[in-house]
Amino acid sequence: RRKTEAFQQLTEPELAPIQDFSELRSFTKGHRLFQDGGSAANLWVLSEGTVDLRFELPGGRETSDEQTISTLGENQIFGWSSMIPPYKYKLSAYCISKQCRVLVIDAGKLMEYFRAHPDIGYRVLSGMIRVVGKRFRQLQASAGQAAFAGARVTVHMGTCGIAAGAREVMKALSEEVAGSIRQNIQVTTGGCLGFCRSEPNVTVRLQDQEPVIYQHMDEKKMRRVFAEHVIGGKVQDDLVLQGGQSC
Repeated sequence: RRKTEAFQQLTEPELAPIQDFSELRSFTKGHRLFQDGGSAANLWVLSEGTVDLRFELPGGRETSDEQTISTLGENQIFGWSSMIPPYKYKLSAYCISKQCRVLVIDAGKLMEYFRAHPDIGYRVLSGMIRVVGKRFRQLQASAGQAAFAGARVTVHMGTCGIAAGAREVMKALSEEVAGSIRQNIQVTTGGCLGFCRSEPNVTVRLQDQEPVIYQHMDEKKMRRVFAEHVIGGKVQDDLVLQGGQSC
C-alpha cells in the first residue's frame, strides 16, 4: 500500500512482490493481535480501525487504556521488533475499534526481498527509521506535557533509612525502572519521615491518588511494590505503614 508509512517511496511494480507474502486479517474489539514477549515474525500495517500498543500487567491481569503507550490509526506500521534481533515483541497490540483490518507481512520474507533488491530495502528501511523517530519525539513530547504523569516513587534516605538498607532499596528500584518500558515513572529521594523503626520507607504516589507509604522495605519488597503497585496499580496492604514510632 503506497499510502502506508515507509512504503510511500515504492512504485506499484516494486510493491507487487510483497503481496505474495502478505495477508489481510480481521479482528474485533478487544482482540489481542500479538503479545509482549512473543515471537515477532510479522510486520503489521493497519488498514482499517484503531490499535492500542500496551504493556501487560503482572499476573495476567486484564489491561486497559491506562496501560496504552501509543494509539495507531489507518496506514500506520507496527511490530518493528520483527525486523530487529532478538525478534521479540516489546508491547502487546489490541484492537480497540469495532473492527480492525490489518495487513500482516512475513518479516523474514520481506528482508529476503530487501536483500535481493538493496535499493528498495534502503528506501523502505530509511522510511521506517524516520517513522520511528517521529513517534519517539511524539512520545517524548506527550511525556513532557505531563510532568507528573503516572507515578512518583520516593525512597527516604535519611540517616536511619540508610542504616536500615535504603541504598539497596534504591538500587532495586532503579533496576526495575531501567528494565521497564514505562516512560512516566519519576524516582526521587527524600528525607526521614520520622518513623525510624519502620525504615526503610518508600512513598508511592500515582496520578490523582493519595500517596502510600510502605515500611520495612528491602530489595524483594521493592520489586514487588514496583510490579504490583507502580505498574499494576494495586496497593500492597500488608506492607503499608500503619503507624510508626517517631525517632
